[in-house]
Amino acid sequence: MGRIIAIFGILFSLTAFSQTEDKEWAEPNTISTELYEFEVPKAWRNYGKMMRGKKGPEQFFEASGKGLPISFNGGPVKISIFLVKLEKAESLKDAKESTINGYFENPDRIFEKKNNYSEQNYTLSDKSKGIILNTRFYRTSKGLNQSRYDLITYSEKHKTAYMFTVSIQYIDKTYAFEEENNLMDYAKKLYGKFKWK
Repeated sequence: MGRIIAIFGILFSLTAFSQTEDKEWAEPNTISTELYEFEVPKAWRNYGKMMRGKKGPEQFFEASGKGLPISFNGGPVKISIFLVKLEKAESLKDAKESTINGYFENPDRIFEKKNNYSEQNYTLSDKSKGIILNTRFYRTSKGLNQSRYDLITYSEKHKTAYMFTVSIQYIDKTYAFEEENNLMDYAKKLYGKFKWK
């Protein structure tokens, strides 16, 4: 009986979060430059303008409590979204390799195993090719586990590559939080709004 109640509770929670996420996307904000365009919910905090002209992401958003639980296992759930130009990449393959190499350069990240990532091909709304990379690690400085999703895309027209990252931090060393909250779908909802001009 307890197992049935637990399953019902999980299904109810997922439905509630899905409805929250759908409602959130009902009011989008369009971000447009000479190279690309995408949408994000207006409810996301947009810090991109503050970072222009400085080193770091070209676009940066914070979405904690938006479409996902605000806390889990007694700790916060932190959601950051950022878009970074991969300056040296000359192809989609270059961009992918640069991103993967970057995963393992930060000593603050503890991985379960070597080369701990997965990848899948992805087609953007403008039919451009992309790749979604997914990795997970523990952040010693934050005391949080992190699930990271990176859309890697390269434009032949603009000879430019970008890494579009959804970073979700929480307390769960099993990483079951990923599946319980459909984190890949959460990231893909954003990636489905990105297109090159």
